[in-house]
Amino acid sequence: METKVVVRIGQALGLISIVLLTAMANSLSSTFNVGYGVALLFPAAAIAVLGGVLFRWWGVAAVFVGFLISPWGPAALGPQQLVFFALAGAIEAAIPAVAHLAGEGSTKHRVLHMVLYGALLNTGISALTGVIGIRTWAVMPLTAQQTAMSFVTWFLGDTMAIFLVAFPTLLFVKPALLLDDEADRWFRQWLTNRRTIFPMLILIAIDIAAMEILVPETGINIHWLGAFLVGPVLAGAISGGVGGGLFAAGLAGLAYVAEVVHLLLPAGRPAVFQAVMTTYVTLAVFIVAAIVAGIFSGRNRVLLHKLDDHRRLLQKSFESVVTALAAAIEAKDSTTEGHVQRVAKLASRVGRRMGVDGSRLEILRYAAILHDIGKIGVPELVLNKRGPLTPEERKIMESHVTIGVDILETVDLLRPAIPFIRYHQERWDGRTDVEYPGYFGLQGEEIPLEARIIAVVDAFDAMTNDRPYRSALAVTEAAAELRRESGHQFDPAVVDVLLDLLENWQDDDTSGRWPVLGSQTQGWVHDSKA
Repeated sequence: METKVVVRIGQALGLISIVLLTAMANSLSSTFNVGYGVALLFPAAAIAVLGGVLFRWWGVAAVFVGFLISPWGPAALGPQQLVFFALAGAIEAAIPAVAHLAGEGSTKHRVLHMVLYGALLNTGISALTGVIGIRTWAVMPLTAQQTAMSFVTWFLGDTMAIFLVAFPTLLFVKPALLLDDEADRWFRQWLTNRRTIFPMLILIAIDIAAMEILVPETGINIHWLGAFLVGPVLAGAISGGVGGGLFAAGLAGLAYVAEVVHLLLPAGRPAVFQAVMTTYVTLAVFIVAAIVAGIFSGRNRVLLHKLDDHRRLLQKSFESVVTALAAAIEAKDSTTEGHVQRVAKLASRVGRRMGVDGSRLEILRYAAILHDIGKIGVPELVLNKRGPLTPEERKIMESHVTIGVDILETVDLLRPAIPFIRYHQERWDGRTDVEYPGYFGLQGEEIPLEARIIAVVDAFDAMTNDRPYRSALAVTEAAAELRRESGHQFDPAVVDVLLDLLENWQDDDTSGRWPVLGSQTQGWVHDSKA
């Protein structure tokens, strides 16, 4: 019960507001006077549309009352004229009220529906009715040309006011009439983004300032300067969709009309029909640009979302393929279960700390997962042999790098990872007179950074997990071995980053905290999620 009372009070206050706003806007119309009973911009038309859309027939009645209490132009000649022109104004509220604009369908459908019933049909009927009244009560008979001019300026003055005032207002009070849910979210994000709003406002302000300075001083055509306002309107439509376009068109259009009235139509000076029509053409360009560019921008946004969805689907499928290849490696060498996942995770963290980002980081992760894929081609007797390998067996084991490269060369998306896999066994010092020399003789920064990262992380994980030929080392022992080989087998910078990472390790997934240096735990993480 209390809720209904509150709603009714709110509706009553809204209707009172429509009455008062209609009266104020109707009185303000004299500021834009360009002829007998006709205004360059008729703000009361915008309030009428808002009344009809928001309150239906109660809104129509409120608009009618508002016109009655603020007669202007021929409506002030007498009671008969007052009622007639109040009815002509109320028609602009009645048509959208009858149309039952519900806000359904796509943004394009909603906007076109609103334009038809809330800006064109209603103003056309109202203008026709009003011109009949003007001819009927004119002090002097109007020619056919004067009648046509009155109709055109009435129609366009009302229509432009609706586009510049009513539509932007609806974006805030009832956005569903113009925008679907996605377009509305987009508009609100755009509206709160300073990077988009401030540049648009600055461009409008610069153009208005240019009018104030250049038109009086140089006599330059104000409409030429007004044409530049289409820039911020297009910017709003492209970055904020139809909502952004209409909002920008409203701001730019009202500022432009204010300058035209101030500089081109001063009090006591007769209006020039050509100047009035040029103003309408410029405003029409703003509005069409806002709607058309906004609709196309929305379509492009939808297409981009679809493409992004397809990209994510492909990415997920690609991840599945890479994961399957990693599973094939582990199926071949059961003693390295979880090895590639651990190496991939740790290599990604080390790489991120060393400035590897974006697509490079993704390729590093793939390379870390697939660095041992060539083991598929190594006999299990060699892979799972307990004890040291013979020189022949070691040569067979070393061939896994070449085998892996040959496999990946057939996959275009994985080709960028090939150098990191090919060279992940190289030594930093490039020595060949040691027990474990590099495979290709590269040294130092000749070795790709990503390959150096995989080399250090791969060695660390191998040392801290069981192998057929030895048991796992403690984390501290593995760290000590990395320090001994820093500058020899491994890149010192990578070793430093890894050890610092391990000393301050915190994991944010379900596997919990990974052991840090100083832990006496044998091994570090044997969970495949690591």
